[in-house]
Amino acid sequence: MKIIVLSSQQCENKDANNGDCFIIDNGQELILYDCGCEEYAQYVMKYMDENGYEKVKVVLSHNDDDHFKGIPVLVENGKVSEITTVLLLKYVDELIDIIDDGRKNRESIKRQITEIYDNIYQLSGNNLQDAFEHTEIAEGITISGPEKDYILNAAAKGLDTTESDHIDGETITNATSIHLSVKIMDKYLLLTGDSTFESVTQENLQNFKVIQLPHHGKKDTGEAIMEELKNIVDEVYIVSDNTGNSNGGSDGLETKGYDVRNTKNSGMISLDYNSITRNRESRGTLSEIYSNKARCK
Repeated sequence: MKIIVLSSQQCENKDANNGDCFIIDNGQELILYDCGCEEYAQYVMKYMDENGYEKVKVVLSHNDDDHFKGIPVLVENGKVSEITTVLLLKYVDELIDIIDDGRKNRESIKRQITEIYDNIYQLSGNNLQDAFEHTEIAEGITISGPEKDYILNAAAKGLDTTESDHIDGETITNATSIHLSVKIMDKYLLLTGDSTFESVTQENLQNFKVIQLPHHGKKDTGEAIMEELKNIVDEVYIVSDNTGNSNGGSDGLETKGYDVRNTKNSGMISLDYNSITRNRESRGTLSEIYSNKARCK
């Protein structure tokens, strides 16, 4: 299993909000988690040509442009076999029940969904799969969360014009990000999109050796996750910070004492079993690691 985290250093406009793109190669199939700019799509197609892949399976974490913009390029070039994301149009009746104010009907809810989740709607007709039903993406690669109730309650809040368009410190669309679990031999990687802390901690985080810090390493969320796992000294955190002037991003994120790998600093990141299980001695003794973490508090 090999994972490549693309960097905006590969993009023409490095100051733009280029977002995320994770290439996952299990040796049999190619899977893409988000594709935030056209240059990422061009890199993916080059990778496919070089490694003998005709098609890629895409998992779109959520609707925002900086996770989506490269996907139409792949579709137009005939490279995509399926796209898995949350298809809220399948859950109109459940959303009406959650809102429960008597003012919404099926047609008005459908219209709102197609307007708010416009990028996902644009992908209609391209073998779209619903993330709540199609959870097994490929061998060792599964949709792992958040819980359906969390996603639908967040979406309902966004559709209800009497409610705030934020939940748990994130926009509604960010809060509806879906997670992907990737098995790397006997270790697991968790990809989180722009999720809230509350949705990420629905996962059993101690099961994951590598965790993508949500919203491009957003300070409060990232530090809360690292605090949650402070007693696991060899955890690896991935930050895909290609955000330009976004309100996400890793500026101010305190990483001392933690193994944090950030595209903003290092460019493209490659992950395999060896790279995530390197010797602890290279980071210091256990007492030194704990001491470093204590100083971060």
